[in-house]
Amino acid sequence: MATKLKNIWTDQGLKITVISLAVIFSILCFGTLFKGIEIMDGVTPDTENYLASSELNDKVSSAYYDILQRYDYYLSEENISAGNTVTDDRLIEFKEDLAMSSDFASAVENEERTLAEVIGDPLFLDKFSSEIEARKLQYINADLKKINLYEGQIQQIPGLTYYVESQGIIKAFPEKVTQADVLDNRVVFSYDNGLITSTLPKINQYAFDDAQGENFKVSLSFDDDYIAEQEGIYQNKRAEFQLTVSLFILFFLGTLISAVLACISAGHKKGTVGITLLKSDSFYIDLHLFVLLIVEGLLLSGMIFIYAKSLPLIIMLLIFGVGALLGLNFLLSLTRIIKDRSFAQHLLSWKIIMRIHQSIKKIINKCLGYYHEVMKGSSSVKRFMGFSIGLVILGLAINVPLIGIFSLGLIVYILYVMGKKVRKYDEIIQGLERIKNGEVDYKLTGFNGALGELAEGINAIGEGITLAVSKEVQSQRMKTELLTNVSHDIRTPLTSIITSIDLLKNGQLNPTEKVKYLNILENKAQRLKTLTDDLFEAAKASSGNIEVNFEAVDLEILMTQGLGEMEEELGSSQLEFITQYPKQLLVVNADGRLLWRVIQNLLSNILKYAQKESRVYVELIKKEGMGIIIFKNISAEPLNISPEELVERFKRGDETRNSEGSGLGLAIAKDLMVIQKGELKIDIDGDLFKAALVLSLAE
Repeated sequence: MATKLKNIWTDQGLKITVISLAVIFSILCFGTLFKGIEIMDGVTPDTENYLASSELNDKVSSAYYDILQRYDYYLSEENISAGNTVTDDRLIEFKEDLAMSSDFASAVENEERTLAEVIGDPLFLDKFSSEIEARKLQYINADLKKINLYEGQIQQIPGLTYYVESQGIIKAFPEKVTQADVLDNRVVFSYDNGLITSTLPKINQYAFDDAQGENFKVSLSFDDDYIAEQEGIYQNKRAEFQLTVSLFILFFLGTLISAVLACISAGHKKGTVGITLLKSDSFYIDLHLFVLLIVEGLLLSGMIFIYAKSLPLIIMLLIFGVGALLGLNFLLSLTRIIKDRSFAQHLLSWKIIMRIHQSIKKIINKCLGYYHEVMKGSSSVKRFMGFSIGLVILGLAINVPLIGIFSLGLIVYILYVMGKKVRKYDEIIQGLERIKNGEVDYKLTGFNGALGELAEGINAIGEGITLAVSKEVQSQRMKTELLTNVSHDIRTPLTSIITSIDLLKNGQLNPTEKVKYLNILENKAQRLKTLTDDLFEAAKASSGNIEVNFEAVDLEILMTQGLGEMEEELGSSQLEFITQYPKQLLVVNADGRLLWRVIQNLLSNILKYAQKESRVYVELIKKEGMGIIIFKNISAEPLNISPEELVERFKRGDETRNSEGSGLGLAIAKDLMVIQKGELKIDIDGDLFKAALVLSLAE
């Protein structure tokens, strides 16, 4: 059952289905949400009873406010034309601007008079009377437009009836309606000098605290037929709104479930173990989010434009679907990355922070490195910096009374001490000149402190030069021996070749002798080729100019296969080979081809120089994290040579140089082990020859 369930999440058809359903459900979810907003545009179905709805309360409040403005504040066109609505408070800001842009501003800026005093000054009022009257006339004209605007708004409110008493003026709409007629409807609102009564159960009296007039009474109501009509519309809208909310919840749950299923299946691929990332997942997740937000913002702007232009809803839904698909793609990419546990690696901001952290760390390390390399442990640098800082401080203090005299004395003393140090430094320079001119045995004495350390270092350099000269002499001797040995090993087969050619050219040899000398030519030519190949291989090995392919090498398999390939040679060698392999697996990190070349060279040496009718031991062991191959045999000739000399080029255990070897085998083996990060160890105990190949174990 668990396996079948696991296989479900790798089904490509299921993935496409749940992703499609998630997008479709999200589009339907947005469509129902948009429909619900449209329903609530003008109608707020917040309660079952229309008379208790906020929609009706808002209508009553809006009608009351318009009537208050029309009949209490503006009252009538005659009242406005008389300038009664243009109070001093409305003109204060204009007067202040006039004052601050005139000659009166200097008195205010110099705090000689306040701004209120200036605008109340008869001189100011007389000077700007025409400007003030013009502005007052502008306000009057604006108020005349507003009273007509409010009049029109009130008359356009459907089903409205009202009766107003304001400052001795009585107004009713319609004209012949009485206050009793107004109060005879179901929806009634009355205001009587601060006292509010209403048939609405949820009228908010606090909403009228800032909209109360003095000597103002009003009774307003809405026609019962109009209320009945609006009540029917309200109930229909409320039922439609409830259905829309139910569909929205259903589609939202469908979107949520489909998205969750898509996230569960994300990253699973049939026939693959673990999480499989897509190419799109290589995009940095935070940069992906940034680009997504920009694109979603553009899509949202497009949807707003479509809504403002009243274009078909299907276009807006398609745009929303594109945005939903992009958002779901980001969610699935984020899910795959989290499942893969590589969230930090996919954060560009994290990489930037790490780069900054590394840069800061480098700067700190450089500062610490400067301290450790230049200052720490160097008394000279510390003294130099101390003297320099001291001189700067004392130089700055010279101009200070009394302290300046003391500072001057300290400066003179420091210069005196530094002068003696410089003199000692000159003696060191002279000593260096003598060593440079060939007196490498010359020693600097009589110095202490930092200069004493420097003198000891120079003396050590002289000793090093002496040692280097000694090593160079030894190197020149070894080069001479190398040339002598190479010349000898090349000249010997060449002499045989030349002699055989001369005899063949004479033509006095019988067929048997000709075959004999042709075989000699072939053998000597082959020996020259072998010598040349060994020279080239030795040069490449010593320079490290060989490609190395490190791999895990099983030593037991390598030895078994190698000894099997050399079975014919080993069988005819008159030697008994005894192998000892460990019970556990022994695998090292090496190049199998180069390692076998080393083993071949060692076996070749054994076949040439081992005592006949003796035993040869080959042992594999594991010790201290290293894999070791050990070869042991008895030499046929006395080994009057050190292990170090034996691995030099053209060195042989047979100093008579009568054997067929080139003297390069062990030298090549040593260099091949070095480039494999291993080691060839040679040990000689009397006639016992022991070679060990040491390599690190594979992980």
